[in-house]
Amino acid sequence: MRELPFEIGRTYHRVEDIHEEFGGNRYSGIAPCADYPYVFIFFGESGEWHGYDDELLEDGRLLYTGEGRDGDMTMDAGNAAIRDHAKNNDEIHVFESGEGAWEVSYVGQFEYEDHNWLRLPDRNDNMRDAVRFELVPAGGVEIDTGITNLDDISIDELYDQAEASVNGESRTTSESRSRTTYPRSEVVRKYALRVADGVCQGCGDDAPFLTDDGEPFLEVHHLRRRSDGGADHPKNVIALCPNCHRRVHHGRDGDEFNQKIINRTE
Repeated sequence: MRELPFEIGRTYHRVEDIHEEFGGNRYSGIAPCADYPYVFIFFGESGEWHGYDDELLEDGRLLYTGEGRDGDMTMDAGNAAIRDHAKNNDEIHVFESGEGAWEVSYVGQFEYEDHNWLRLPDRNDNMRDAVRFELVPAGGVEIDTGITNLDDISIDELYDQAEASVNGESRTTSESRSRTTYPRSEVVRKYALRVADGVCQGCGDDAPFLTDDGEPFLEVHHLRRRSDGGADHPKNVIALCPNCHRRVHHGRDGDEFNQKIINRTE
């Protein structure tokens, strides 16, 4: 069996590097391979035009809408390939679409965990039954830090833990007391919030309010998409107020604003 050549964060040509090598429908969001035990999944902003609603969560999980552009979705073809991949001994590999034609970035290997049915519009804005899958990174989303409480360690040790968690590693610190597991990206999130110290790294204002726990409310933002240069690396995350966070993602000058933040942090 041909070994997959993909590296997380690298950009590939979908047709030449993926389908011509391994097969699968080049036009489908879900592409099982007839001759290889792989199911390729593709997601990106263009999917919203066809009634798909996909989201890569902070803890590394992927909420992925099944296939079917018009009318109610059914649990067959590519949808069944996702649900039954473990039973069929297939691996799921996820790519995020880029800006260029056929440009995709490798996000990583995922596994089916669950699915649910909800109402979503199809590409003609008609409401229909749609399936949304919950996929988790292969090997799980938790990291054994060996730490009782992440708040008890220094910011330098927290950075070390965050960097190690990117590769699913654990790292013993001077404050280790017991073996405690955290979602991998929770370690990175804690680091970003600790660095911000209650101040938005976009506008420089204090967090707009305090949470029920008395903590400043800020949202963790990835300066570059997770598929660009690795998942959840501490150098790639900052903390923003909700207004700046939405400006980056939905503002007319969002890309320019994001680049200004990147330049400021480098």
